[in-house]
Amino acid sequence: MMLGIFLASGESFKEMTKSGQDIRFKKFYLKTFAKNFSRIYIFSFANEKVNGLPQNVTVIPNKYRIHKYLYGVLLPFINFSYIIKCDGFRAYHLFGTFPAIICRIIFGKPFIFNYAYNYQEFAQIENKKFQKILLSIIEPIAILFSKRVFTATKSIFKNVGKKAVYLPNGVDTFFFRPTKNKKNRVKPIILSVGRLEKQKNYEVLINALRTVNAKLLVVGNGSLKNHLKSIAKNNGVELKIIENIENTKMPQVYNRADIFVLPSLAEGSSKVLLEAMSCGLPVIASKVKGPDEIIIDNVTGIFCSTNKRSIRNQVLKLINTQSLRKKIGTEARKRIVEHFNLSKLILTETKAIQKII
Repeated sequence: MMLGIFLASGESFKEMTKSGQDIRFKKFYLKTFAKNFSRIYIFSFANEKVNGLPQNVTVIPNKYRIHKYLYGVLLPFINFSYIIKCDGFRAYHLFGTFPAIICRIIFGKPFIFNYAYNYQEFAQIENKKFQKILLSIIEPIAILFSKRVFTATKSIFKNVGKKAVYLPNGVDTFFFRPTKNKKNRVKPIILSVGRLEKQKNYEVLINALRTVNAKLLVVGNGSLKNHLKSIAKNNGVELKIIENIENTKMPQVYNRADIFVLPSLAEGSSKVLLEAMSCGLPVIASKVKGPDEIIIDNVTGIFCSTNKRSIRNQVLKLINTQSLRKKIGTEARKRIVEHFNLSKLILTETKAIQKII
């Protein structure tokens, strides 16, 4: 069986390297796929050559450097000689389904894609009106023409219907694991990881930490960077923002922190939440769809509302109770190992792809 992979719109190995996701993709996904399919063609949106891949994996570049939106439509025709060889396709995210839909309609090729989070909700929160309209058009078409849909949360699973295959995000539990001899600090480090955008609710988190004796470390970049720094300064919050950090160094970042907070207004099956829990960190997360399927309240983590009073109260609860931090961190690690092990989830994904081809 030959498998074609459509990366998300604009995605490439070069972009994955920037975010540190290339190692995860190569080590787990491609390694497993290569063992289960005779040939794999990966259609990249960049004009690139990629080394270190299994012998039966070939990257098909965007050699004419066509804009991502136009290339998504033209890709099946420009690369017809490769498309026709594929027995089916794995598309990434809703915006990665453009070429897959065309291949289904014109060439009759089946495809499966992952519905990672509520795309329209995210667009609405960030006031991306045109994107929200576009998503509302693409979503039903992609589901209609797909054979199956990987849904990262149970709420999306219910919305998709009969074609849904529940597949939450997973984590490399060996790579993201607790380290020994954690230091006791006068000022605990509160960590959060994510885009510096409205959806992540960092402004409220900073306001919640006013007068709290703690340091706030945020790993991520985005349009609100300077705004958040200004708010932290005005509120006397000790904030440090690290914009770029190699994914290989993230376990160290998690293990140096005392508490992880995810105060988002909306989420999916959050990879950073899974990574923090896998490292044995006590976590606090807003009770929204996604985290509510990962955390067992007051056992493997603590829920908060999205307002500053709730966030502040839960942060102080953990800061003031070392035994609770330790207990929640230990239980969090156990839950991730048992239910969100990436190696096991990729085998489930591979079998589902094989069934549609």
